[in-house]
Amino acid sequence: MDQEPPAEHHYLLRYAKTGDARYLSLHDVRRAWERATRRAGLPLAYSRGFRPKPRLTFGPPLAVGTEGLRECVVLSLREDVPPDSVRERLSSATADGLAVGEVRRVARRKFATAWAIYDLQLQDPPEDLADRVANLLAANSVIVQRDDRKGKPSRPRDIRPGVMDLAVGPDQHLHARLSLRDGSIVTPRDLGSALGVEFSAVVRTEIETELRE
Repeated sequence: MDQEPPAEHHYLLRYAKTGDARYLSLHDVRRAWERATRRAGLPLAYSRGFRPKPRLTFGPPLAVGTEGLRECVVLSLREDVPPDSVRERLSSATADGLAVGEVRRVARRKFATAWAIYDLQLQDPPEDLADRVANLLAANSVIVQRDDRKGKPSRPRDIRPGVMDLAVGPDQHLHARLSLRDGSIVTPRDLGSALGVEFSAVVRTEIETELRE
């Protein structure tokens, strides 16, 4: 008779990924948090099977070179540890450029992401930037097509439903709220393609999540 899997306790951790850490891939970020939990002495839970893996569930990855101020990961622990203690122990164990923010208990390990908010610095802002933004917001559809990693054109996509908010700030930065939902994900690269601009710096300032109870 199979034994019941041990109880797990789940914590949604918000963290910043800035400075040199913005060049870390998702694989590197995962390894950095695995090391941090070990240094912090937290009882991280592992999957079952021949090759157990740490129970870390990450939000959508950032493009290499992009900073994130409110990234998210769910840590699953074998023991019930107060969230304040999780935060305190991790804060002194993280790698440079990874800073622990809010930590709270959640009911499950799985979660869905809905929207991301970005601050986008333009490389060379065009004089008609405000008009381009207004035209995009007024359009019923905005079709973009980009080359994939092999240089082949991707399938044309309508990104208009995935652009919730878009505005030009006084500093000529763009402030955008873009979809992270499956099937309608819009990236800053998509937005730049639609507007005919390039970004010199991209900061994801928030990720809006939908926790599945």
